[in-house]
Amino acid sequence: MNIDELKNNWNSLDFSSTGHLDDEREICRQVESGRVTTLRDRLGDISLRLSLLCLAALFLMVPYIHEALLMAVLAMGFFIFMAVMHYIMYRRVSRVNFSKMTVKDAIITVSNINRERIRQRAIGMALGIPLVCYMIFTITSIFGHYSIYGCVAGAVIGLIIGLVVNHRATMILRELRQQFEQE
Repeated sequence: MNIDELKNNWNSLDFSSTGHLDDEREICRQVESGRVTTLRDRLGDISLRLSLLCLAALFLMVPYIHEALLMAVLAMGFFIFMAVMHYIMYRRVSRVNFSKMTVKDAIITVSNINRERIRQRAIGMALGIPLVCYMIFTITSIFGHYSIYGCVAGAVIGLIIGLVVNHRATMILRELRQQFEQE
């Protein structure tokens, strides 16, 4: 192939494909409208939703005040504590700006967030498991032995939801770490 054939081939190529430009415009529209979220935003949203869920659970304990005051107070204290912990994690994640960090600092920050999540999860389990057991025994003694089925079902459903949320957050942190390690 000589130089004239190469020139003709080059000139015959059509770069005016509008499909590529349409894709770029769609991405720009999504970014401008706020429909594109970063991994950091998704991780922060998980913490914010957990905080709001703890506040909602706080109000679910109000009817139990008349039947089991100690259980209701302990559960409310637990939910307030966990709501504050999740909100602090949300604020910590929201303040992180990876674009202004070096890769090393970003990896350290992701590791610190992961360590805080593990610590938060351990505290939540250390306080929550005995509370759930106490709640099961208290509700069973107040409302009868048949209520144990509902209590155990609620505990299992809560465990499954907790494992799913933890898996999502762990996958987001793992993906963040992998992205920074590739750089």
